Amino acid sequence: MKKKSQNMNRILIGIMLLSGFLLVPPQLLASCGQAFCPIETSSLAERPLLSGHLSLNIVHEYIDSDQPRIGTSKARVGEFPRDHDEVFTQNHTTKFSLDYGITPRLSVGLLIPFLQRHHRHISQRHHHHSDHDEQEAEEENSGGGHVETEFVDVVERWTYRRLGDIQVTTRYRLNQPLSPLQPSFSLIAGVKLPTGKTDVKNDTGEEAELTLQPGNGSWDGLLGFSYLQSFSLRTLRGKTALAPLFATVLSQFPVSVGKFNFKPGTELFFNLGFAYPLFRNIEFLGQINFHYQDRVSVGHAPGVEQLDTGRETLFLSPGVRYQLTKNIHLYTLAQFPVYQRVNGIQIASDWNLTTGVSFRFNLSNPLPQA
Repeated sequence: MKKKSQNMNRILIGIMLLSGFLLVPPQLLASCGQAFCPIETSSLAERPLLSGHLSLNIVHEYIDSDQPRIGTSKARVGEFPRDHDEVFTQNHTTKFSLDYGITPRLSVGLLIPFLQRHHRHISQRHHHHSDHDEQEAEEENSGGGHVETEFVDVVERWTYRRLGDIQVTTRYRLNQPLSPLQPSFSLIAGVKLPTGKTDVKNDTGEEAELTLQPGNGSWDGLLGFSYLQSFSLRTLRGKTALAPLFATVLSQFPVSVGKFNFKPGTELFFNLGFAYPLFRNIEFLGQINFHYQDRVSVGHAPGVEQLDTGRETLFLSPGVRYQLTKNIHLYTLAQFPVYQRVNGIQIASDWNLTTGVSFRFNLSNPLPQA
């Protein structure tokens, strides 16, 4: 009876945590700025899949890019003159990752992102006016009057909810450790599909620039490497538990051009992380995340400034994970940039938030016979 009560309490705690993690207020809807958190959320980095095992990971990322930057310094909106000045981009991205272990070494995965994005920028438009607006038509028709041309600021907004670019990946373990304390190495390969729309418009019928769209129309390749090493450590309760240390390096590169002959810049991700068991069901998470993005090839995409593309950022990402059951984990990580450098002028975020829940299923167990 006592055990049942403990299990019920754990389930109730898990439900409350999950509500706090995933039910982020919808009004907090990143640029033409960064639109994702460069952070490792896949449980495969710490626990590779066995044959016949299925992993489901539901992740929610919140990014509010509202700080213009020039190089490594903060800037003001419009400090570099452009045909339009970025003000902010807010992202809520929900990702569904499904991975299946085909063999003890090989697994295949599918990542489906759904984007909720709100963006605002200020455009400069030509505006014609006369000294006396009421007589403008008459004076123009008669050839008289003085008509001036000036630039006026026009605020443009986009808000949408759309499917993003789907990713298909495979992981292959180069070795099969005989114990959890031995290191493991894996290769990662995959492709990003051009499933995101490229023609989203706002309420006035204005089409967003390509870097703001859910997709850009290009096919991208993914190649990477993963390392895992677990250690036996004592928890705060004095008991022994495994603490995984992992590192992943991943490159994303274009293999085709997108809409308007646009070609995204090659990206490089490096994640170093660990999980320390504080108590029986609670772990402290810590990651160092580095993201590099090369300049894009604009082609003839309207509204995209090549000078304002490309960046590198280094993050520190602390977090916590709660083990609801052996195969259901809830987690959250906050991400803080400790170094940022952008080309030209771009908007960036001061912090990011990633929350999620992961499930594991063993599909290889036969059903019990009657």
